[in-house]
Amino acid sequence: MEIRILGTGGFSNDGSFYNCFMIDKHVLAETPPDILQSLKASSIRLDDIDTIIITHFHGDHCFGLPFLLFNMYIRQNGGRQDRRRLRLLAPPGIRERIRTLLGLAISPDHPYIEWTFLNFDIIEIEEGRRYEERPDLWLEFCHSYHSPETFSILAGEGGKESPIFIATSDTRWGPAIDSLVHRGAKLLLCDSGGSKPGEVHMSPDEIREHIVPSLADTSRLIATHFAGRRVSEGRLEYAQAGDLFLV
Repeated sequence: MEIRILGTGGFSNDGSFYNCFMIDKHVLAETPPDILQSLKASSIRLDDIDTIIITHFHGDHCFGLPFLLFNMYIRQNGGRQDRRRLRLLAPPGIRERIRTLLGLAISPDHPYIEWTFLNFDIIEIEEGRRYEERPDLWLEFCHSYHSPETFSILAGEGGKESPIFIATSDTRWGPAIDSLVHRGAKLLLCDSGGSKPGEVHMSPDEIREHIVPSLADTSRLIATHFAGRRVSEGRLEYAQAGDLFLV
């Protein structure tokens, strides 16, 4: 499985690319405001994307969706037809959110809105349900501790029960995150946007206290969703835009 980090920044941002990543070159997780720029910087073509995941409806995770979909619409209507069925997975209420967001971005009657509804299977995420992406890839989701409703991402290979990759998404520390750590994924991408314990996001101190001791010997821990550059320490590594992990 291939995980490519496109950006690491959060709502508080020093100019870094916003937090998002790709799974196996075709699944895009998050559509932040600068999604087109981060895709270009990592040489990801729009035609490569057939699945989009939005973990929650904060602006740094979804405000780039209108620009992404508009440019996909332009390409398809320019004769570059993608024969694969496209999918968009997001928390409950996604259909209403899409229509509102896309309408605000241009106008409520722009044809790219109906194109989106015709060309995407728009799926409301259900915790614990397994979504088969391809014969060699499945996705599952688990609630995180965040507001609004937010989901962690689990990804595994077809025919294998245990996940290979887990991304906690935005979250505080809690029992559900502890359970994710114990799933034994080879790569754990972990929200580290907090500055001290008990905040909206996990802090590096909480990660060192709660996650590092429970991490399997075969697992790798990568922190993301932070402002500025941070220096890796021990088993806690910090992601950078452009990083590629093969697991």
